[in-house]
Amino acid sequence: MSVTLIVLLFTTKMLIIQSQLMTELSAMLTVLLSTTKMLTIQSQLLTELSAALTVLLSTTKMLTIQSQLLTELSAALTVLLSTTKMLTIQSHFTDNFSGLLLSFL
Repeated sequence: MSVTLIVLLFTTKMLIIQSQLMTELSAMLTVLLSTTKMLTIQSQLLTELSAALTVLLSTTKMLTIQSQLLTELSAALTVLLSTTKMLTIQSHFTDNFSGLLLSFL
């Protein structure tokens, strides 16, 4: 009878230890699940950030191209203004010269 009680006591202690280990394992699995969820959320956020940075890069490239086009347009308008001024001066000179020639005739 004594051996049976010893085996029963030993079995009970083993079951208690197993129960404690299962509780700790459950807690660890809960932490692991939480960490996995956090990593999934971080991955999604990084994906969204990557998309936002791609849009920002594209927008920056477009603004750079627009800036270059505006610089070229400014240069073309400067040339046009200069040409217009020269044509105006030539026109005045031609008018004055024509008037002078007509006065001699």
